[in-house]
Amino acid sequence: MEDKVEKSLANYDLTVKRRYRHRGGWLLETTQGPKLLREYEQIRGHFAFENKIKEILVLRGFDRVDQVLKNGADQYVTELESGEKYVVYQWFTGEECDLRAKPDLALAGENLARLHHALRDVCVLEEEEPVPAGVPLLERVQKHTRELKRIHTYMKKKKQRTEFEIQAIGCFERFYEKAVEACGRLENCNYYCKIMEEGGRYCHGDYNYHNLIRESSRLATVGFEKAGKGIPLLDLTYLMRKTLEKNGWDRKKGMILLENYAKKVSLTKEEQEFVYIMLLFPEKYWKLLNGYFNHKKSWFSEQSLQKLRSLGEMEQCREQFLKNYENGGSFL
Repeated sequence: MEDKVEKSLANYDLTVKRRYRHRGGWLLETTQGPKLLREYEQIRGHFAFENKIKEILVLRGFDRVDQVLKNGADQYVTELESGEKYVVYQWFTGEECDLRAKPDLALAGENLARLHHALRDVCVLEEEEPVPAGVPLLERVQKHTRELKRIHTYMKKKKQRTEFEIQAIGCFERFYEKAVEACGRLENCNYYCKIMEEGGRYCHGDYNYHNLIRESSRLATVGFEKAGKGIPLLDLTYLMRKTLEKNGWDRKKGMILLENYAKKVSLTKEEQEFVYIMLLFPEKYWKLLNGYFNHKKSWFSEQSLQKLRSLGEMEQCREQFLKNYENGGSFL
């Protein structure tokens, strides 16, 4: 493997001082700055589209992204005589975005707004579009809600229950009611319906703290493997949920992210309703029950039980955060 790495790097005008494994590839410390070498086989299905999107972003001023470097033959992909293919990305020094730090949250919100603004009205050739993955959001939320009911029924029928099952049954109604409400609201959400009628809009698809690298007071955005047409506000709600979970549903932390996004891209009441719906659905409760149901059901880990207990203890804080919207039909 080391020999193949050396052969692939020989095709680039790079002076490598040190390299080590990182994010499924090799992080390269070079005299021209940090780079990331990856095997093409890991990314080929999405590579051309991802490149196109990043080229457009750079042209529109959103240039702190993991662009692909061309080799000496002016090609993005380097193929060895043995058939293996490699790609080199521009990379960044720094730490992952810290969702507990207010300055990082402000940067993350503003950065996402700039990204979404840069992706507006993007035109990509049909043959360059990636094949859409997964099922529509509404169908997925409805499916998850049915699964909650099915798992609850299964646990209720058991004569001997584990502590995890007892805890899960005890808080079921509280979470299930919110799942049902989220389904009903999403089905009638104007923002969601409009996006689906349009066929989706371009977004990052995996906007999380692992893909945000902080260098001083700036963020670099990487990990565009899931970029494509979808629902832009899912980028925001995904990061908001992670932020709120890590901070005990602290209102101030959640609002820093939301407010800094809204400074750059104004949020209508319909869009804020979508944010509310996605935060209303008990995603973490579903994940815990789904993990339990898809594994050996007579066994549970102490870690899963602790997560479930913490979820129950934190639910009042989550409900309090959601009341910020419920009391006036707006977060802002």
